[in-house]
Amino acid sequence: MPVSPSRFALFYALYFALLGCIAPFWGLYLKHLSFTAVEIGSLMALFGVVRILAPNMWAAQSRRFRGPVQMVRMAGLLTLVCFSLIYATQSFYGVAAVMIAYGFFWAAMLPQYEVLCMQSLSNQVDRYSRVRMWGSVGFIVSVVLLGAVLQALSISVLPAVMWALMFCIVANAWLMPHVNHPVRPENQTDQQFWRRLLKGPVAGFILLNILLQLSFGPYYTFFSIYLDEAGYSASLTGVIWCVGVIAEVVLFWQFGRIMHLLSWRGWVVLSLVLTAVRWMLTGYLIGSLWVLMLLQILHAFSFGVMHAVSMRYVQTLFPDHLQGRAQALYSSVSFGLGGAVGAWVSGLLWEPLGGTLVFVLAGAASLAGAVIAWLSLSPDEQRQSRQ
Repeated sequence: MPVSPSRFALFYALYFALLGCIAPFWGLYLKHLSFTAVEIGSLMALFGVVRILAPNMWAAQSRRFRGPVQMVRMAGLLTLVCFSLIYATQSFYGVAAVMIAYGFFWAAMLPQYEVLCMQSLSNQVDRYSRVRMWGSVGFIVSVVLLGAVLQALSISVLPAVMWALMFCIVANAWLMPHVNHPVRPENQTDQQFWRRLLKGPVAGFILLNILLQLSFGPYYTFFSIYLDEAGYSASLTGVIWCVGVIAEVVLFWQFGRIMHLLSWRGWVVLSLVLTAVRWMLTGYLIGSLWVLMLLQILHAFSFGVMHAVSMRYVQTLFPDHLQGRAQALYSSVSFGLGGAVGAWVSGLLWEPLGGTLVFVLAGAASLAGAVIAWLSLSPDEQRQSRQ
């Protein structure tokens, strides 16, 4: 039974509304629990490490499930159960255990939904972008409303809001029809998958995404804290975050009209260079609200373009029967490995170097990714993908 695009749109809205709780505000919640910068960086790094392991471990066990829908149902339910334990502890190790446990199951959901969504939309990037943009809308609504709520009440209500969103994600998963996929022999699938990883374009694609997410480390871990220390209120912090995501929504909505202007490689290189500019100027100009707003618009490239094009690269670099594992790999090594290293390193360097230099180093990581993209990816990939 086919899955309606609206069901995917609802999942993306809920999933990224939850991310809208974590990315801007979880660091502030950890600071509320009196954790140091090193401890906050370590906790976020551990959360990233889980995102390295979980998608690949779940993808490897996919044959034990009737299909991706059964996987996301179980993963969602276990995410909710594990996160409920956040009310039982406020110690560093207790919070770390909860984050690792619920992160392990939460990280397994997105790759499976991405495979289902792309396949149901016949791998058309422009259609995918218009469905995926609802994730950005969910993020915006979450950040704006939550910023106002936290300013009026307290950061301590954050876990309750996150729990409610997790419950809605679980409910949505149980309303989706089952979609079964043909299963190939395990040894044949494994051999084909690992051979693909040795190819130059695949290795370059993985490495540039690791560097991109590494550059996001100080942004996801300390940007809200940086804004708080610069005197910005919680509600204004939410607005600043939302400017970037609004730009991302516009990009997703219109990308189908402009994607022909550059090759896929051209879009990647341009986005990574603009991301480097974004981080470096953010470090130096944190005190200027209007400059920050303009820099946040570059999120349309840092995330919007990069994710849309990366989804297409996953489709072209891997055959259909390897899509689940390819999506898990993309999620784990970029958002997982890159995010974990970025969070951990920024936590170590934040106090001795200060936010300005940490963001400058993040920009350097993005520039390195641009160089790798130029050297490893084919300039004709977009044209080839149309054939």
